[in-house]
Amino acid sequence: MNNHTANQDLIDRSNTNQVEHVLEWSPNKRYCRLNTLLGKGAFKVVHKAMDREEGYEVAWNVLHVRLFSLSLYTTEWILTDVGHEIEILKSVRHPNIIAFHDAWLSENRTEFIFVTELMTSGTLREYIRKLSLPNPKIVKRWSRQILKGLAYLHGHNPPIIHRDIKCDNIFINGAHGEIKIGDLGTAENMWLGDKKYTLIGTPEFMAPEMYEEEGYNEKVDLYAFGMCLIEMTTGEYPYAECTNTAQIYKKVCQHIKPDSLAKIQNQQVLEVINSCLSTNENERYVEACAPLVRLALNPRGCLL
Repeated sequence: MNNHTANQDLIDRSNTNQVEHVLEWSPNKRYCRLNTLLGKGAFKVVHKAMDREEGYEVAWNVLHVRLFSLSLYTTEWILTDVGHEIEILKSVRHPNIIAFHDAWLSENRTEFIFVTELMTSGTLREYIRKLSLPNPKIVKRWSRQILKGLAYLHGHNPPIIHRDIKCDNIFINGAHGEIKIGDLGTAENMWLGDKKYTLIGTPEFMAPEMYEEEGYNEKVDLYAFGMCLIEMTTGEYPYAECTNTAQIYKKVCQHIKPDSLAKIQNQQVLEVINSCLSTNENERYVEACAPLVRLALNPRGCLL
């Protein structure tokens, strides 16, 4: 291990008066996991790490395969699915998509580790809570970046459908206002004329057609963006008035929009949201950046 053991390595953080310990190395010895926990979910833990070749911080993501498989799927299915996500991550390169660096399976096959770009301010949802209600200029800036990322995914060869766009899966570097789409675990390639049928995603952000048997396409991502725009504008999670998934399902299938939509007074924003949330997918804008055009054009016709 480069003549060091994990507990002997130290990285001095003079600007924070903190000494961070190296706890673990990647198989190729390029990345080292530090003792700083960035986030923890039901199945995934994220630690701060270092890229020793480039000299910058990265995110060390650990997916606990056994916990995930006990609750939903078999271990082999999970490994296949995560492997699919890695292949998609490897194929994308865009300023508004989280950059992928490396991935491997632990020796005992209980953890899948993948190293990604580090977003210093966490998820957009967390950031909105800290910021209270962002002003329209900030919402426009965020929206433009989200839609640029979606435009890239949908214009990829083959096109990629995310299927779980939400503020929890959008990340931010607060110092620069950079927005990037992450968590492509539900993403799928779309072929010409292809439709998807898997019921997957977060109920509050799922388009009506995802609950139906006719199938759906990449326009479900635009629907989800409309829900994100509601949250960015009001600070409220869509369908917060519902107490369970069944209530959300009923409202979505009956084409009832979230109560929080009534709190939005800006007519430009409302127009964009209503377009994205159209129950007829063919009435949603085909190009991912189109909903932003009227929202963020200056008098000269340029994006703000």
